[in-house]
Amino acid sequence: MAKQNTERHTPLRPLRIPDDEWEALGKAVGDRNRTRLIREFARWYLRWPDNKQPARPPEQIGGPGISSKTQEAQDG
Repeated sequence: MAKQNTERHTPLRPLRIPDDEWEALGKAVGDRNRTRLIREFARWYLRWPDNKQPARPPEQIGGPGISSKTQEAQDG
């Protein structure tokens, strides 16, 4: 198998996020957009030019006091 060219890729960074938070974030932005959102937040937090605070979902998704059964009941 050929070695992957990673010169254009950012290095992997370990990030510890509890499973319930990671799953709720995936539900809010889509499983493949979580990393993009974290990068956007970091750029905004660092006050880099032309970076705006990432948009939030209109309502809470998961979180303290919201179990999967509670969420299912809210979803209908």
